Amino acid sequence: MRYSCFITIDKPRGTVVEMFQDPDGIKNWMDGFQKMEFISGEKGKVGAKTDFYFKHKNREMLIHETILEENLPDSIKFGYESPAGYNEVETEFTENDNGKTLVTTNNYFKFGGAMIIMSFFFKGMFRKQSETHLRKLKEWVESV
Repeated sequence: MRYSCFITIDKPRGTVVEMFQDPDGIKNWMDGFQKMEFISGEKGKVGAKTDFYFKHKNREMLIHETILEENLPDSIKFGYESPAGYNEVETEFTENDNGKTLVTTNNYFKFGGAMIIMSFFFKGMFRKQSETHLRKLKEWVESV
């Protein structure tokens, strides 16, 4: 399953990228975020591994993140592994002439087991969650 989402944030690209990377700010835009633990590699660089802990509907979830590509301030690409499957998210940051930043996420999911069938029925739910994260990122960045 693949899809893209985008939003324009009324802040310069440098500010958006800095806040996107702020580990203390994740709680402001990622629903259910509990904590993160750096595992290995050089933080913020290709190959770095971090574990993210979320709580969703009273259920705890662990997601393993690996940075696959790092071309900031232009883009960064992550790989995520969880019991539900594997996904990649490439986030692109493009500043326009007005000093605003277009943030685009290109999302790819590969599911295993029963999630293969469920993903067909819940594609809209995944897109909605991605759009919610972008909206909350926008609200947080613009509020500072």
